[in-house]
Amino acid sequence: MQQLQINKQYFIHLTLGVLLLCFALNAQAQSKSGSNHKRLQSATTSSDVALIYHGGNHRIPYNTAQMKHYVYRNANERPEYLYDSFLFLEITTTLNGQQFDYGCEVPGRAMPGRKEWEWLLEETFAAGRGPDAVEFTIDSLIKLGYPPPAKRKIYFAISNPIYGNKNWGKLDGNQLDLTKVEDRFKAAKWYVEQIETRWKKKRYKYIELAGFYWLHETIDIANKDDSLIKEVSAFLKNKKHDLIWIPYNWAEGADKWKEIGFTKAYQQPNYFFDLKSEPWILQHAVDFAKEHHMNLEMEFDDRISEDGYRKHFYEYLDKFDQGGVWDTKEVAYYEGGGAWYRMSISEDPEIKKMTRKLGDIIVKRQSKLKIQ
Repeated sequence: MQQLQINKQYFIHLTLGVLLLCFALNAQAQSKSGSNHKRLQSATTSSDVALIYHGGNHRIPYNTAQMKHYVYRNANERPEYLYDSFLFLEITTTLNGQQFDYGCEVPGRAMPGRKEWEWLLEETFAAGRGPDAVEFTIDSLIKLGYPPPAKRKIYFAISNPIYGNKNWGKLDGNQLDLTKVEDRFKAAKWYVEQIETRWKKKRYKYIELAGFYWLHETIDIANKDDSLIKEVSAFLKNKKHDLIWIPYNWAEGADKWKEIGFTKAYQQPNYFFDLKSEPWILQHAVDFAKEHHMNLEMEFDDRISEDGYRKHFYEYLDKFDQGGVWDTKEVAYYEGGGAWYRMSISEDPEIKKMTRKLGDIIVKRQSKLKIQ
């Protein structure tokens, strides 16, 4: 019996791999031919949002072989769906020997302009990667008779029109001055429209554009970030897109996230990353989120192979459980840019245990998705 179960799991895994490869190679032809596909409904909201740092030339490519581990897992003799939402974002990249920061002004890093924004757009929508890989993976699962409970939601970060950047470039023949709110809004609006254009060309069937993410993790009132965000929010609201935000712990404006114009916000605890961090920091984030009607961010990275960080990982799981987060809140997952993929393929018994533990939580939460 055990040998039969192993063979069955191997067959499912092998078949999924072959289908993923075939679908990636033939996706364009299938789209043009209008092949039959299962219609999926939408969930009323997101539940588990994976942060995918995608685009920078130092990242893994997030092809189907990597992205599939975020979409589902093979457990209990069948595929089980994991994250229902994916936030594609990028902070830094290096082009022609110069490091650029898309989030904020940082010493030693250049502020990207239109040219660097266009480069990131092309990387974000590169064939077979990122959103494509999510779509291809779901298609392969549907072909095997395992549809997801709903379409997977996709969010994209808006590259921050960083205050003070006078070399961003031109729009409609006019040089933008990013010391002005109106010009910063023009740049953000242009970026959203560029994403929408590329999205429509893809003709995705199983994923949907749910909204956008504000990349800067605090609100600079002195530079009128609040005024800018209100304009961006109103623009997106007319398009029925969410504007989400994930501020760091004690970020300026976090308690006024709704008033500023965000549709929803996820509080960062910032506890995992420093072994000197005290547990009250994590508890503060949970309490602050409850007080201000925010969601939470789960945080970990490749350092989970070390005992101290592994302890922090489990503390998040426990604190979120004790605080009712797993039962009542949406959760965004920061995993350092590929850690979940590497955890999913690891043969280390402790890492496999951690992956299974968090995976069990997500699968259980997915069973409670509300469908429109």
